[in-house]
Amino acid sequence: MSHQPPYGQPPPQGGYYAQGAPPGGQPPYNQQQQYGQPPYGQGAPPPAPQGQYPGQPPYQQGAPPPQQGGYYPPGPQSQYQGQPYGSAPPPGNYPAQPYGQPAGPPGGQYGQQPPYPPQGQQYPPAGYGAPPPGQPPHPQQWQQPGPPHQQPYGQAPPTPASPGYDVAQKQWAQPVHTSDDIEALRKAMKGMGCDEKALIKVLTDLKYSNPWAMEQLVRDYNSRFMRDLLKDIESETRGDFETGLLALARGPLQNDVYALDKALNRAGTDEDALMDVLLCRSNADIRAINAEYRRVKGRELATVIKDDVNDDLFRLYSMVLAATRAEDAAPVNPAEIDHKISELQRATEGMIGANAAAVAQVLTSSNDAQIHAMSDAYQRKYHRSLQEVIEKEFRGDMEDALLRMLTHAMDRARSDAARLHQPLVKTVRKDRLFINRLVALYWDRPRLEAARAAYRKQYGYAPGRTIKEALSGDYEKLMLALVGEK
Repeated sequence: MSHQPPYGQPPPQGGYYAQGAPPGGQPPYNQQQQYGQPPYGQGAPPPAPQGQYPGQPPYQQGAPPPQQGGYYPPGPQSQYQGQPYGSAPPPGNYPAQPYGQPAGPPGGQYGQQPPYPPQGQQYPPAGYGAPPPGQPPHPQQWQQPGPPHQQPYGQAPPTPASPGYDVAQKQWAQPVHTSDDIEALRKAMKGMGCDEKALIKVLTDLKYSNPWAMEQLVRDYNSRFMRDLLKDIESETRGDFETGLLALARGPLQNDVYALDKALNRAGTDEDALMDVLLCRSNADIRAINAEYRRVKGRELATVIKDDVNDDLFRLYSMVLAATRAEDAAPVNPAEIDHKISELQRATEGMIGANAAAVAQVLTSSNDAQIHAMSDAYQRKYHRSLQEVIEKEFRGDMEDALLRMLTHAMDRARSDAARLHQPLVKTVRKDRLFINRLVALYWDRPRLEAARAAYRKQYGYAPGRTIKEALSGDYEKLMLALVGEK
């Protein structure tokens, strides 16, 4: 059985339990490529067949055994099939001039993020984020890149950061024309009353659905009028409509930090908000959230969480914040999966009183494809579903956190749909939770479309119908615009 550190202590570097080399096929602990940057020449793995989790062929179908080393080839997550934010654009799509750096907001405010490197790293001064080999450099911007960096053999490439979580993505963000829109925003909030319709029209315009374009809009407004757009929105709007506009204008990373601050700075921790921000995230996103929270609040996120949650949950979030989750491209190793489900069984049904830390260690260190494989393998080996075991052995916030990771891995679109539906149909509506969840999906259009399709399949109608039945006024109109319905 793995040795567990005393309650309240953070995990040792590279993992939560003392351990030797990582499992076969996974990258060495804490050895990652440049923050948020995929390697040169790294192609996307082929998609998995329909109805099958990525990276794992169906069991018991007479298929030939795995290739040497016992690995099934990795497959992509059930995400959008397109060029990820932070990857170079196709030829001929480069901006003619460098995209300017934003002016940092006053200290301690939630505004545009300044450039910051990952913890313990620095961005190189030149050549960072250069275009792929064989493509021309940006005019007046790129320096000649050196030889392509080769990915170490057997090491999975790091999962790129989500849109808005890595400043390197700005190298490829197309500047947008904001002059008319910032004038419209100022006019809408100038004088007596407020033109809410104009605010919705500008802020939900699809040309600002890229977080860096939204950041440019906010920056240009602040520069043009020597004002603060977020403060103007606060002074001119009220209630849930105000909450939605501010969540949108902050951008995804700053809104995550704001949500964490609200979740932890209150009488009783908002566990739902904490899980929304931190669970099922890439290592790159977690590092960005950690760094931005430290910049805005001047404290370590792990320290604040420790003061607000019980020991079991602190252990789980310590593992998450270590950012040592298997990268999305890490393969599914059948031998390793069998070992992990044995650990899960011993830590739950195999003992009196479940070992929450052991279960959390297995789930927080695995990618979605690996968790999916564990769920299938557990059912075959023990004739019980892993979800039923978690529901039987755990209660409260720990049960919710473990189930969140499991259901997300099994069907992300369906999990997203349920998380949109539940806050609106509860006896006591949870508007802030719903707003933050919808705005987070808004920044990833293909993922939002997948959630909408899953919503219709699960509930028999589009999410817009639930929004119309539960909400009203400008708040309703804003949420309908974000979900893409009228």
